[in-house]
Amino acid sequence: MMKNTVLILVLVVKLTFFDGIFLFSQTVDLPSKNKEYTQIEEALKVPEKVYRLNLNNQDFKNFPKEIAKFKNLEYLSLRNDNLMTVPAEIMALRNLKVLDLGKNKIQRLPTDFSKLKNLEELYLDNEENFELSKNIEVLGELPKLKILHLENDEIRQLPKSIKKLGHLERLYLSNNQFQFVPPEVKGLKNLKYLDLNHNKYPLELPLNQVAGPGLKIRF
Repeated sequence: MMKNTVLILVLVVKLTFFDGIFLFSQTVDLPSKNKEYTQIEEALKVPEKVYRLNLNNQDFKNFPKEIAKFKNLEYLSLRNDNLMTVPAEIMALRNLKVLDLGKNKIQRLPTDFSKLKNLEELYLDNEENFELSKNIEVLGELPKLKILHLENDEIRQLPKSIKKLGHLERLYLSNNQFQFVPPEVKGLKNLKYLDLNHNKYPLELPLNQVAGPGLKIRF
């Protein structure tokens, strides 16, 4: 006597009746990279599904060490959190692409900041105490850094060592103290966009001093 083996596959489906036709649909719950979490308590419920975390205006007394659990995090904002230093836990976020540290009280980046090998965009704007010349070495060790925000940082001139940021494609220097187009940008061979809006430069600008084919300057 032969036995028939029957394989039964059970699926949970949604059945919809429309114009005499049954339509089958299956809902798949996938993590969305577009969802932005604003409370760390909520994010910690599903740390592996968190890609965007916005912790602006938190005024941390004790920075949450649990942030290192967000291994898939790609965007992190710590804007206006009254930070004096960059929290060490951030260096564990190896998939981070965008980091906003603007409007804090940071002077120096830690030496291990270069562990953020996938960082592409960094906000250090509204940091009047930030010492650009003393942070170039660390910034230069970020191989994928393409966009740097230094708006409203009271910068009067760029250090010659800025050329070490060879991967930069966009540099934002608006609302600083420049009186002319900083010639040091000639060393940034991959620079495509330079924002010098709201500075103290004269009307006639020596644009021919700025090298780089296709470079766009916003005044």
